[in-house]
Amino acid sequence: MSLDDALAAYAHALRSSPHNLMSPRGLSELEERHLPECLALARSLPGGGPEHPRLLDIGSGGGLPGIVIALARPDIEVHLLESRAKKVDFLVETASALGLPVTVHHGRAEELATRELGATFDLVTARAVAPLHRLLEWAMPFLVVGGLLYAVKGERWEEEVDEAANAFRRCGGSLVATPSSNPTGVAPRSVIVRRIPQSGGP
Repeated sequence: MSLDDALAAYAHALRSSPHNLMSPRGLSELEERHLPECLALARSLPGGGPEHPRLLDIGSGGGLPGIVIALARPDIEVHLLESRAKKVDFLVETASALGLPVTVHHGRAEELATRELGATFDLVTARAVAPLHRLLEWAMPFLVVGGLLYAVKGERWEEEVDEAANAFRRCGGSLVATPSSNPTGVAPRSVIVRRIPQSGGP
């Protein structure tokens, strides 16, 4: 199955689901906005080496961007994290139907990061999940030192970066890139943060 065919099948699954995974407006903008944005994010992620980087998509919901990343980047080991059971069921069923070797985790980020998933991922993605200061607290514990968080934000991204100043220090995050680094607007508004060693910690 080609990538275009797989994306079309995924879009059909989203529209056919009885779980109201997206708003009517979101579904109407699926091919025009949401899928291209997630595809651009997938293509911007590092990888391609002999070892597949491990990626965790926090708050996967209906699979944007996690499912799209798994479709577009077979060189990345994709894990999806979702707290709501009906969306977990959709992710498991859809990944299976599309033949994607993804792992779906059911739970809350703040709980799973302190257990078996802590400091085990090279990449973390999150799209429209939470304000940046809160997202840093959830995401940084999943990353290995040197790992990258790709936080897809809205128009208020600059305010969120400013408001997260204390969280950057507290969580061991170093700002790598912002949407202003991509003035063409082709890629989504990604705030990229690297996990750095904290004093007294790993």
